[in-house]
Amino acid sequence: MSDRVAVVGMSIRAAKVQSAADFWRLLITGRSGRREIDPTELMRRRVPSHKYKDPAYVPVAYDMEDCLGFDPQAFGFGPSEAELTDPQHRAVLEACYRAVESSGCFIGSLPDRVGVFVGSRKSGYGTQIEYLSAAAGRDVNLAELAIGTDPDYLSSRISYTYGLTGPSMTVLTACSSSSVAVHLACQAILAGECDSALAGGVALDATDAGYTFTAGGIYSPRGRCEPYMASADGTVEGNGVAVLFLRRLDVALAAGNPILGVIAGTAVNNDGRERAGFTAPGVAGQSELIEEALDVAELRASSIGLLEGHGSGTSIGDALEIDAAIQAFRSTGAGTDECRLHSVKANIGNLTAAAGAASIIGCLLALRHGQIPPNASLVEGAPPTDLGGTPFKLADTPIAWQRSDQGRYAAVSSFGLGGTNAHVIIGDAERELRLASRKGRYWQLLPLSADDPERLSGTVDAVRVVVDESSTEVRQDIGHTLRTGRPELPTRAAALIPVDAGSADGKWLAPEQFHTVPEVPPTLVFLLPGETVRAPDVALALYRAEPAFRSTVDDGLEVMKQVLAPEMFAAVRDAFLHGRYPTATNALQPVLHLLGLGQHAFLSDLEISPDLLIGHGVGELTAAQLSGVLSFEDAARAVCWRSQAMADPSEHAEAVVRFTRRMRDVRLNSPTTPTLSCVSGAWLTSEEARDPGYWGAQLGEPGPFDEVLRSVVSEHPTAVYLQLNSGTNLLQGAQRWGVPEDAAVALASDGEASDSWCSLLQAVGSLWEQGVRINWQSYAERDHALRVDIAPRTFGRIPHLHPSLLEHCPGIDPAELSGKRVS
Repeated sequence: MSDRVAVVGMSIRAAKVQSAADFWRLLITGRSGRREIDPTELMRRRVPSHKYKDPAYVPVAYDMEDCLGFDPQAFGFGPSEAELTDPQHRAVLEACYRAVESSGCFIGSLPDRVGVFVGSRKSGYGTQIEYLSAAAGRDVNLAELAIGTDPDYLSSRISYTYGLTGPSMTVLTACSSSSVAVHLACQAILAGECDSALAGGVALDATDAGYTFTAGGIYSPRGRCEPYMASADGTVEGNGVAVLFLRRLDVALAAGNPILGVIAGTAVNNDGRERAGFTAPGVAGQSELIEEALDVAELRASSIGLLEGHGSGTSIGDALEIDAAIQAFRSTGAGTDECRLHSVKANIGNLTAAAGAASIIGCLLALRHGQIPPNASLVEGAPPTDLGGTPFKLADTPIAWQRSDQGRYAAVSSFGLGGTNAHVIIGDAERELRLASRKGRYWQLLPLSADDPERLSGTVDAVRVVVDESSTEVRQDIGHTLRTGRPELPTRAAALIPVDAGSADGKWLAPEQFHTVPEVPPTLVFLLPGETVRAPDVALALYRAEPAFRSTVDDGLEVMKQVLAPEMFAAVRDAFLHGRYPTATNALQPVLHLLGLGQHAFLSDLEISPDLLIGHGVGELTAAQLSGVLSFEDAARAVCWRSQAMADPSEHAEAVVRFTRRMRDVRLNSPTTPTLSCVSGAWLTSEEARDPGYWGAQLGEPGPFDEVLRSVVSEHPTAVYLQLNSGTNLLQGAQRWGVPEDAAVALASDGEASDSWCSLLQAVGSLWEQGVRINWQSYAERDHALRVDIAPRTFGRIPHLHPSLLEHCPGIDPAELSGKRVS
């Protein structure tokens, strides 16, 4: 078992940040999400005038856009349940989904035990609802309110929603909550309590419209959070959510997850009483913490290129933090000006319970991009504190951070009010750990889905753009991720792309061709024709491309070699080995049988199985084998006997007698899958299936097959009809009786034979579009790669707020309560 933990996914939303990409743009340009709120907006938000006209009022916020927006249906909520759920709980629920999604996985189908460790800021959402509802004489479900707002249920609600069975706990240590959560998650993974974990925090106040500062307090009277600046005069709380998806390194590598970084070491302690007071930081505790984390990571301080400090922006807090860091770094071998000091609080404010996770994400992005971002306060013109002669240096421009043989490391400090401290050291994953074997088909099948056609259209367009810009390897990664790492939503479109050509060479569906799947998977009917369309390369292409097909054909050839004359056997074999189709009936029918069985083997590996079987001519013998009437060996012999009987005697009656006599030598069973009788025009009975005379009659005069097909279609009008072998002749008959074109699927079309392999995969995509279940994990046995962050699910953004708060909760922006958005 690996003794290291990898970060494989991340999610962040904050001021002017809706994604990790947004966050990096904010960091690298040294910009801030700080926003000044004008009196007009304050009036609109019903902030009392006496409050915002107070000289001590600071109308500044680091507000998270669309903080009330939520998609209840996507998370299994009803509308009233969403209203009774704190926006913090809703935001972190979505952030957990996004963090796993960014790793190329779907949170609803993770195979391992997943823990949940998250923290939150104190909230009055539930208290206000209870008080205001009581004052208005309205009843409120207090149990639902508690579940939706109390921190006790924050983590367990996530575990329940997604079916996660690892340790689940809410971490409340003030501003160090999410870093402590990361520490606990790593400990749980390393102890074997879980293989993966979600760790992070949320700090969200929908009423944030500024604050009133108190002289000598911790909040900035200027409304500026300026860590490590001489002008720093206090902190400013921000709003946001940040979550990391952690996995044991060997599990992450086996799954092909992106390795964003490796947790080299973590430590947690408390200052105890060695400080001026309960709310004062402790230099000794902080210094010891850093030294302990370095020791756990087996590193010297000289290895740390970036210290993402706590950086609250209070003059005392920053000074004590720097003193503690200097002591720890010098005692463990750091030189002068070796480490860049930074704090994301200058960019997004103090996210309190989410601050540590946001800082870790900032470090991971710096590692990914090979740049250390500048200090936003410096970029905005604030004067820096004097760090001369210390191990640290501030920057007003991005600094290149090159890879080295010794690796690159960043450290994150988080210090909670009350003295609970956490330090996390993150390192590069070695290059060889990021490489994994890829095994892919030339054509990549891309199953794309969304909640509705509008969202799917956007997803298809976005994926198409990425495909155009991607290499062969990345296209394989895209295909693998879409097949095994995304939810199967109701509106679907399957694309097919070649791995080494532009997306224009692929097959993409237009919005009018999208499918909405039924709630219950459709009935699937296999059609097995008794004659073949001349497409010489069909058998050859599939024999070369698909192991399951090839193995089944080889097994059938071994049986047929004992039955057929040498020249006839050679003709059958050459159809698959060289693509030369025979003309003689006694070779054509065995080829047709093996072609159908090989295709069925490929489909069976994907757990695609028929609900009904319809065979015409020799295809009924193939159907008999698929339904269990005949064994594999007996079916292969019977097809050879039938083809010989049809080819040799001059009299048709003699052929029937001869074949019937042969069928007495095989074991005949009852069908396990409903199979159509072409003799009676009804479903094959057990008595008929076990009667050798029936199979002789089946060789005789064919029944009215078209009328039989008509009755089946009438009985199963919403079924999907799949023709095996090649061509579309039986499908055309089904369509004459009302089967829609998109419900008539051919495994090998009438087109160019060279498209046979592509056609097979396209058929799988068509089945999936219509709701037939596909085992994509089995598909990955033949076609797997790495996982990438592609095609994020589009969530609806409908604002939800409890009715009692609409008129009695100053600070909420009415603009947040209007409009439907997606993101």
